[in-house]
Amino acid sequence: MKKIILLALVIASFTAQTQPIYVDRIGFKLESIADIDIGWMKIYKHTTPPKGKQLGNRTYSATQIGYSQQFVEWMQQSYLPKGCLGDAGYYQNAIPKFSGTNSRLGNAINMHGNALPHLYGAFSKMYMFLKKDDQGKFAPQNNLAEYWRIEANQLQYISDPVSFISSAEEYYFVLPDFNGNIKGYDADDKAASNLMDFNTHKNIKAYKHFYVPPKTIDDYAHYVVILTKDNELPFENVTIGDFFTEAEMQFPVWQKIDPVPAEKFAVAQKNLARLKEKYKAKWNDIAELQLSKTQINLYDFVNATEDHDDIFANKNIYGKEGVHTTFPILKVKKIALALCKTDQPQWLVIRWTMGMPNESFNNHLHESILHNFNFDYVYNFFFKPEKVKGQQYKPLRSPSFKEAVVVREASKTSKKITAEKNIFFFEDFSTTTPGKKPIGWQTKLANAGTTAVITQPDGLDGNWVELRGHYINATLLKKPLPQNFTFSYDLVASQNFTWGAKGLTMQLSKETSPGNAESYLKLKLRPGFDGRDGEAELERKFPFPPGYSNGTKWYVANGFSNNKKNNRITVTIKKMDEMLQVFIDKNKIAEYEKAIPAAHLFNALSFDCSGNSAENDKFYINNIKITKE
Repeated sequence: MKKIILLALVIASFTAQTQPIYVDRIGFKLESIADIDIGWMKIYKHTTPPKGKQLGNRTYSATQIGYSQQFVEWMQQSYLPKGCLGDAGYYQNAIPKFSGTNSRLGNAINMHGNALPHLYGAFSKMYMFLKKDDQGKFAPQNNLAEYWRIEANQLQYISDPVSFISSAEEYYFVLPDFNGNIKGYDADDKAASNLMDFNTHKNIKAYKHFYVPPKTIDDYAHYVVILTKDNELPFENVTIGDFFTEAEMQFPVWQKIDPVPAEKFAVAQKNLARLKEKYKAKWNDIAELQLSKTQINLYDFVNATEDHDDIFANKNIYGKEGVHTTFPILKVKKIALALCKTDQPQWLVIRWTMGMPNESFNNHLHESILHNFNFDYVYNFFFKPEKVKGQQYKPLRSPSFKEAVVVREASKTSKKITAEKNIFFFEDFSTTTPGKKPIGWQTKLANAGTTAVITQPDGLDGNWVELRGHYINATLLKKPLPQNFTFSYDLVASQNFTWGAKGLTMQLSKETSPGNAESYLKLKLRPGFDGRDGEAELERKFPFPPGYSNGTKWYVANGFSNNKKNNRITVTIKKMDEMLQVFIDKNKIAEYEKAIPAAHLFNALSFDCSGNSAENDKFYINNIKITKE
């Protein structure tokens, strides 16, 4: 039985400690501060009784302001900013006003905000680009930030408005909930929608939740969780008949706001009458729109002739119906809209942005909310208060929680090889427990929100690191590498690996600072298909004098395909003085007599297949060995 060693206090010995690297006018490089618990600019404790507030014609009670203050405290109790600097505050609805600089159209749409529900909430703002102030403390370099918000009765920033039929009295919208749609997310958004098991996470599965892709509502992607009594949103569907009735009433309004020529306005009216007749049999059906068709104007009716698709058409160029994803047009029930002004929220929205999904600080925020924030307590506090009477808010997990690293005893093979005097580095991942991140390697999150982990693939012996869109680099590598060396690793591509997917890039580099490669040697390998050979791409970049060529060359990766259960090859690179040789198994695929100056020393090793996300597009690596020659 392998000996299990629990490391709780000496984890630092397995992690490269990167010093913050500052870039003029930009701020510290994100990767250089990624592991620093920077924390909050200020921890808020609201000890004085809250006071009510008047904004325009809206009154916010002391209780509502008090709830907003609690939101701030709950967020700060649940999350410790890591790799970024946090600030927090609370707010209420902005009261729309006519602007002298807005166009008539801009003002009209802006005034629809008067019909939005009574809102109050709180934010946490995470500054990611930082500098040091005069006291040596982290401070924002600029105003760029990610946000986490908790809001009572939020609608504007989780919905896509149907402006043509909206007004200052009624707000019509679609809710871009792909989770609740039969067609679900498209391939590009599916992985992001389930970042760290968001779709099925135990802490939010009881509540309505969905991912909003970037450019859907605003530039950033959002994760949204909605808490409402018995999970029933106080919205009602709008019928096709309702839509046309409202549209007809808004025709003269929009002709004043965003006019079309008189003759075209007459055409629009004629086409509206034709559409009303066309949809007469579906008058009481729910009106559904594609997200791309919510921005309606008079020209949509001008162009709605019999030979053109109208706003409710849902067919492809071949006439097949129901091909596009559509969402029902909604409005808030009148009684709920009125109740939003009371001290009892009608629904709570907990949402956070994911503008930089591959950066550690953004993923730490996401992980902290899912694992630490006590959604059930907040739900009960507002909708089932008897369940938490007399109880204070507590996060599910401490925001400073760090998982202990368990290091297993090295395999017999590892012990035997590393005992050889000419072995400079060896890694078979035997010290890492399967399912965990590889010890001694920095890992970066892929778009799917996962990292490289150790696995034991069926049909392969031992532990292997699995890469599916992931990046890893060796933090325990002795530096620099020998002047002359043989470097090798075993590589496996999964069966039915997609032809055309990203290959796996191995990079040996000389870094001036972590992540800054002054020079490098890259070898990218991609399997072929149906038993055909794969591709090898060798790229060199060195600031060398004449006589040493840089650039990229392509070679055949003999025997590397996707037809077997495990498509395994051994890759070997030999550097001897100025000469460089590359082998696939025992076949030499490339040789350079004058490749790299003899005295050049590498000091970094990484593997990268960023961009892959399909289940079949996996690489496995094992037996990484560097031998001093």
